[in-house]
Amino acid sequence: MGTRDKQRYFNQLAAGWDALPAVEGAPEKVRAFVRRAAGDARSVLDVGCGTGLLLPALLETYPDAVITELDLAEEMLRANVAKLALSRVRHVCADGARLPFADAAFDLVLCFGVLPHFEDLYGALGELVRVLRTAGVLAIGHLMGSIELNAFHRSLDSPVAGDKLPAAATLAGLLADLRLAVTAAEEAPDWYFVRGEKLR
Repeated sequence: MGTRDKQRYFNQLAAGWDALPAVEGAPEKVRAFVRRAAGDARSVLDVGCGTGLLLPALLETYPDAVITELDLAEEMLRANVAKLALSRVRHVCADGARLPFADAAFDLVLCFGVLPHFEDLYGALGELVRVLRTAGVLAIGHLMGSIELNAFHRSLDSPVAGDKLPAAATLAGLLADLRLAVTAAEEAPDWYFVRGEKLR
């Protein structure tokens, strides 16, 4: 399925998204993901932010950062905006594979729960790296491992049924090709975390 099909799909889900059953331990895992992403960041991009799952942890962990919440689905972003209006939180509706930002615009780029939905995985990763400053951090995470997540997507009668998350080790190799020093590549049935720092 194409990007527009997925955009419509997530727009339709937005109103009830926060009421969907949560993965066990999700709040703690979200906080762990955000904490482990980077130690110091003044500009943060949350790609595929949805209704704002990461936002409370981001505000707490990076109290001086300007945070950009970006999502392709307008209704997801609308729900995100409705939750919290702060001057240091920006909201942008755009495709994460075609980011409307200058090169080296962010200290930290987060991609949580969205990577499988990109049509061109390597191209999208290149975009995430492009907007990252030298020595900045890209962190990619999920609340389950690639085997579990891919099986879950296959079970859905939806535009995301064919969306696949690569194994953490495979993703680490792709990031290394894009000149990131990979500092973590972890995967378990209930956890997925890959972190890299941009080289010169």
